[in-house]
Amino acid sequence: MLSSPPSSSLFARVALVGAALALVVAAVAWFGLHGRRSNQIVLHVGDQRGSTRAILEAAWELKTVPYKIEWSLFPVGAPLVEAMKAGAVDFGFVGSSTMTFGLAAGAPIKAINVWRMDGPGSGVLAAGDGPIHTLADLKGRTVAVVRGSPGHLLVVEALKQAGVPLASVHLVNLSAGDAKAALSHGAVDAWAIWDPYLAIGEQQDHDRVLITSAQVAREVECGVASDAAIAAKHPELLDFLTRFRRANLWAQAHPEQAAAVFARETGVPLGIAQLMRRRTRTDVLPQVTDEAIALHQRAADTYAEIGLIPRHLDVAKVYDRSFIIKTP
Repeated sequence: MLSSPPSSSLFARVALVGAALALVVAAVAWFGLHGRRSNQIVLHVGDQRGSTRAILEAAWELKTVPYKIEWSLFPVGAPLVEAMKAGAVDFGFVGSSTMTFGLAAGAPIKAINVWRMDGPGSGVLAAGDGPIHTLADLKGRTVAVVRGSPGHLLVVEALKQAGVPLASVHLVNLSAGDAKAALSHGAVDAWAIWDPYLAIGEQQDHDRVLITSAQVAREVECGVASDAAIAAKHPELLDFLTRFRRANLWAQAHPEQAAAVFARETGVPLGIAQLMRRRTRTDVLPQVTDEAIALHQRAADTYAEIGLIPRHLDVAKVYDRSFIIKTP
């Protein structure tokens, strides 16, 4: 006897199962290929004083990274940008002032992420027992800066705001360590610097704070990548930014834990780390904003105006808006 033909519902169930299996196989294949790609990728990250790695470690964001990260430590941002220009570093966070000098020197880099910063991230210090009490007192005096740094921009903007001619102040280019020693020994009259050096000067050396970036010269912090890394490692860069944004949100919710890890990983005293965490809020934005570009353009225009860079820069051209973080 011939069997009855299969029902249409049976055909439907078989079709659904087949489609589901096909999706599973495709997903496994995709993730397998992606995993093999990521396992072969090395992301070379430049880190100032270990601060980037510290917050990622604190939030446990480095436990499941599907690619290899090789870290390089730098005392400030300028040598980090130089390393990126030389192809030794793929990515790092630097101030827009530092990035501007790199661009003026022909560095093949772009900003792929920005932070919004509120608080005294940079400041101008003078000896606590010295004669310098106001910016006007800096006329005829010597101020140490790291050339092209946020501190450099702060001095220029602060003097302009105070009506003190830039030509009346002698700016000297010193590393952070040398400037700290020079101020303590009276070899310079003031020092423009950022945290954690600013907080250390206040709390440990009892230096006098003349002005901070909370009052003038808002700085943009940029996630900067080389053109080569953007072309070859776009998924890994986006994943790194996503992890860093999550880590920063965790640090905002757990300030004491974040300060403790920062102190342990960087060697900064715990009290200094706690002060930095209390007084400065940093928001890692999900994408590049027009406001950040405008602030950066102002800094670049200031540097061109006083001759620190040789020409006007249109900074909007060096922002890559393709990196959009889709986490909270």
